[in-house]
Amino acid sequence: MSKILIIDDKPSKYSSLLTKIDRSINVDQDVVVATDIRDGLDKLQRHYFDVLILDMLLPEVPWGEPIEDGGVQLLEHLDEDPDLKLPKYIIGITASADSIEAVEDAFQSKPWVLLKTSNGAPWEERLLSLIRHAIDSEAAQDSVRYQTDVCLITALRHPELEALLRTPIRLDNPVLIDSATYVQTGTLDSNGQPLSVVVGCCLRMGSTESALLAAKLIERFRPKIVGLAGICAGFEEKVSYGDVIIADPCWDYTMSSKITTTPEGVTTVANAPDSIGMEVDISARFENFSTDKAYLVSLADDWPGEKPRNPPQIVVGPSATGPAVIADATVFSEIRKTQHRATVGLEMEAYGVYCAVRRATRPRPIVFSAKGVCDYASFLKDDKYQKYAAYTSASIVSEFLRRHGSEICRAMD
Repeated sequence: MSKILIIDDKPSKYSSLLTKIDRSINVDQDVVVATDIRDGLDKLQRHYFDVLILDMLLPEVPWGEPIEDGGVQLLEHLDEDPDLKLPKYIIGITASADSIEAVEDAFQSKPWVLLKTSNGAPWEERLLSLIRHAIDSEAAQDSVRYQTDVCLITALRHPELEALLRTPIRLDNPVLIDSATYVQTGTLDSNGQPLSVVVGCCLRMGSTESALLAAKLIERFRPKIVGLAGICAGFEEKVSYGDVIIADPCWDYTMSSKITTTPEGVTTVANAPDSIGMEVDISARFENFSTDKAYLVSLADDWPGEKPRNPPQIVVGPSATGPAVIADATVFSEIRKTQHRATVGLEMEAYGVYCAVRRATRPRPIVFSAKGVCDYASFLKDDKYQKYAAYTSASIVSEFLRRHGSEICRAMD
């Protein structure tokens, strides 16, 4: 079902058009109308729309006078406010034969369409064709189905992918799916049901690499679940070596900052991180998993190498993503001070994977990141517990899917 939002202070002019849509297109329509900028922004914050039909002459509020570039002002909000849901198709409407410069500029720099209704132009038929195209595209997208149960991603082959390969997930030899990407396919038993699994490894660390790989795997394999395993830094007062941090939410701590300088020459940084959380039911399952102390003790007992005194814990909490390996504890403290006071994790890939899932076309997978703590992002940073942290991460990812994967996937059918 496609949703259409019309923002126009005179919506009656679309009456005949809506009748034609209803008669000519065999798709259920959900048409919503707003008559001013404030009402339109409110609806864009609360709902996702496939098509936005936007008049350029709009009042800011119901009792206000129409503003010549009111539609442009709304589009600027869409560009700048991450809380607003950007429609897939935007069609501007203007009655002016010579649009003001701001209107022309707004549409020239974006993949949107501006229709002029002056001088008897056949705008209704053109608008109907554009809406039909949008609805047909959405219907084609809705016909796509999930093809794989789980895609798992690691940042590095050693030690992260190697740890995943030692879990009960049965994987075949690597195969090349394009000119640069190898994956391994296989299965994992989950409560008597085989889960189809695809495992891929980034060429190098970083959020850009992880986002590209996640997007590629989502498009190619259409998974129900996307998981990220690996190692991370942890906040020493809250977690210990080998603990597995479930990133909920995660964000890029270097993005969405506004740097300003006061007249006195003082530079300030205002942060507005774009936080992406997990599905509530997935977070709840990890929280419940964290109470299985017997399993966590056995996990530590089964590790043959050097390990911390206490068994690992599963910690669901905020984790920040950044572009560099950090060996300075003040970075962690600054993030907790200025961005999220409860931050427990610091790593380099989760936000990229979460972004790829958020922007994926339907049917979208659900996502989680489960990374083992190998250091505290301080000057004492070393590789002592990297293999152990990779082991706890891979083991907990595998066990989580064994316990819950089949029911999660069944609910998404």
